[in-house]
Amino acid sequence: MLDDLVAQIDPRTSWTGYLIAAGTVLSFGLALSEPSASSGLGFFARIVFWLAHVAAALVLFELAQITLGRIALFERLPPLLLVMAVGVVGAILFSIFNLLLLDRIAFLVGDLTDVEPISIPGLMEELRDSGATSVLFWVLLNSPRLIMIAQQKDAAEAGEPPSAEVASIQPEAAIAPTGASRQLLDLLSRLPRRIGTDIVAISAELHYLRVYTRGGEALILMSFGRAVEALGVIPGQMIHRSHWIALAHIATVESVGDRFVCRLDTGLELPVSRTYRSRLRAALASRDHQRVLQAAERMELGPKPAE
Repeated sequence: MLDDLVAQIDPRTSWTGYLIAAGTVLSFGLALSEPSASSGLGFFARIVFWLAHVAAALVLFELAQITLGRIALFERLPPLLLVMAVGVVGAILFSIFNLLLLDRIAFLVGDLTDVEPISIPGLMEELRDSGATSVLFWVLLNSPRLIMIAQQKDAAEAGEPPSAEVASIQPEAAIAPTGASRQLLDLLSRLPRRIGTDIVAISAELHYLRVYTRGGEALILMSFGRAVEALGVIPGQMIHRSHWIALAHIATVESVGDRFVCRLDTGLELPVSRTYRSRLRAALASRDHQRVLQAAERMELGPKPAE
């Protein structure tokens, strides 16, 4: 349990942890620099003031990112343009939230902040004061992962064409309905060619998605829910609210202390949450049953011994 929590908040590997770390550093930096919005407040009050503002902004921007990422008009945009569009929407949402709630709480508690009137001009005033800064902040926060995605694409374009083994789309996708196939192909098209398309597992990092294949792994800009929907044409199972695995690639499911771990045939290990354990057992039983039937069918259809 503790290991899972540490993994989820580690800023080096987790987007959630990265946001928490960046938000905390920014809040303390603003409290120390004492901008005009918090001037007159004591140091502790300034920390609370900026933590509230930064946390609210990050939550609203993340919600906007996940929502817009599910809209067809926006999901086709290049990652940088999508993040910039989210920055604009997030800045508007944050300005509204700030105008309606945060500024008024600060005024009531500290009686130090001039509160903008709840009106269109008041909203425009908020946007003028913080809109451009909020958009820039969101783009800068996403820039390390946007650079990583761009580098993956550049490496794929500069590399050799993929082999037939890693380039082939799994058979289940070929016979899937048109709509489902289109969703899966959209997901596969975002992967670098060097890692192929034989998907082993996916893991959510809020609006980012880490995709594991037999050939490697990659980070793409896509929501976990939409990716799971796209992978519905492949036999698979959610084993955690943030992890999905392909049943064909499960090697073992093991108990480690009070934790269950799913080990895949690539060596990747992912945690199995209590909620999904019974579903995973049922899915594995069905998979093994199908394998037995297929083996029996092959034996039945095999060449008969000469009399």
